[in-house]
Amino acid sequence: MDQSDFESKHNQRFHLKGKSTLINSPKGKKNILLIGPQTELIFAERSFMAPALGVIRLAGYLNKKGHYAESFEPNLPMLTKEGPFLEEVLKSKNWDIIGFSILEETFIHDIKNMQLAEKICPDAIFIAGGIEAQFNYQNVLDKTPCKIVIISEGEKSLLALANGEKIDNIPGIVFKNSSVPLDQHTFDFATSAIEWESLPYEKYWDYYLKKYGDKITEEKMDEIHTVRIFSRNRCPVGCKFCSSTNQITWGSGQKVPVISASEDTLIHNIKRVVESHPRVRTIYLTDDDFCIVKKGVIKFCEKIINEKNKGNIPKNLTFMAFCRASDATIEMFNWMKKAGFRRLNIGIESFSDKVLVEMNKRCTAKENHYCLKIAKEIGVGAYCNIIVTTPESTLEDVEATVENAYKYTLDPFYHVGVTLGIKPLKGTDYYETFSDFKTRVVKVENSNYHLKYDDLIFADDTRVKTLQLRYWNEVDDFITKEIERKDIRHGNARNLSEIKLNFLRKIISDIKTNKLSLLPDTMKENKADPYNERQTVDVDIEVEYKAKEKNKKNKKSRYASW
Repeated sequence: MDQSDFESKHNQRFHLKGKSTLINSPKGKKNILLIGPQTELIFAERSFMAPALGVIRLAGYLNKKGHYAESFEPNLPMLTKEGPFLEEVLKSKNWDIIGFSILEETFIHDIKNMQLAEKICPDAIFIAGGIEAQFNYQNVLDKTPCKIVIISEGEKSLLALANGEKIDNIPGIVFKNSSVPLDQHTFDFATSAIEWESLPYEKYWDYYLKKYGDKITEEKMDEIHTVRIFSRNRCPVGCKFCSSTNQITWGSGQKVPVISASEDTLIHNIKRVVESHPRVRTIYLTDDDFCIVKKGVIKFCEKIINEKNKGNIPKNLTFMAFCRASDATIEMFNWMKKAGFRRLNIGIESFSDKVLVEMNKRCTAKENHYCLKIAKEIGVGAYCNIIVTTPESTLEDVEATVENAYKYTLDPFYHVGVTLGIKPLKGTDYYETFSDFKTRVVKVENSNYHLKYDDLIFADDTRVKTLQLRYWNEVDDFITKEIERKDIRHGNARNLSEIKLNFLRKIISDIKTNKLSLLPDTMKENKADPYNERQTVDVDIEVEYKAKEKNKKNKKSRYASW
């Protein structure tokens, strides 16, 4: 059944049951609670967690439009063990609408929050948004209390729901694959509506200061005292593996324009952050590609320098941002250094030109090396991410990426993140093109459902596929052994990446010297029916996954607390 047939069938099912009349709310001021995604504790411990800006932005927007809206950040009480907790917030008001922001990696925890909300607020209208909800809306409707999924940018659709408009007339919701994208005015209004002054950044900072104690370096201090800001609705490039690039276009059924806040609006919001949270040390500009318009970046830097000279922004305030290697110029990097940019997250992905073309990165291996070279020369820290395998990559492509990435890990200036392969994310070209992928699932508590735990698109090349399976099945054990062998007391991203890349180098060597047979029986993929996210019946968890989880319980990994 193709996507259009599926949507047609779903629409019929939805309307035949008469749910559209049941979920229309009366007109008038509404009490609206928007809950951010909740990650696993272990991931929250590993990196700086901050309030989810999406739900905060929407709450501010709804308040400005005459409703009462609150956003709830579930990660903070989870970390600090201090309230208010979700249960308290749910009991604090008669909520008319409760919304959830869902990511693929947080879905299992988000469902638990939904179950709690349904128990305490059974009369509320439950809605969902976020990347996972947009791309897998049938999964959300089947397995959660949510009756509506917003598959577009949420401001207009959510306001229409709050205003009591007939659901059949609202664009951008689950059973109507059309929406009205944000215009410049709405984007500016919603961005400015974020209530920076009331966000609980200090509570996060105090938690991490207490956690790390006297081990905190100046660099770590800058990392902790961070506030995230965004200035653009999407990236226009269209990398084949990126759902962030494609989600809004897919949800609206049409090409969505790229909307950017002006330099003045962005600086105004930075000033608000600095004034209300004077301990802030870093502004993290989380646009998918902040540097795509070079002239705009330079203009922003000029204005930041001017505001620092006037004393309106602290001289020591630093910045981080995402950047594509193809954006890099000496002039732009020099301006960014002067303005206080201390780190760029650079999506390198591969050092093979053939693979970069396959990914539609619109970048070359030469540009990747050049970007990293001038970043070091100018002194802007470079965090680069690589994807080791793709469906069409050969062992030679993989080796080129692994060997080059490994060399960069040996230079203390660079940090390298390692991802084994392409994840089949809904809405991406890779998902639509490749169906041969391996999936692990995990059971949803208090239900007969399973959700995706992890998955990986296989390569066509048998040697690369062998590498993928060997790494996927054995990397955790290899890391644990290396940590014990080297007696690594304080793990960090650098030595973890070095260990991963060394393991990949060993696998490549074994394959090339015929020490590792191709697709040995013990490593063959599971031939059972693949997990189907649309199914509503119980499925068997893979035998190897059960065994692995059992092994984890028996032998706790020493790097689990990094």
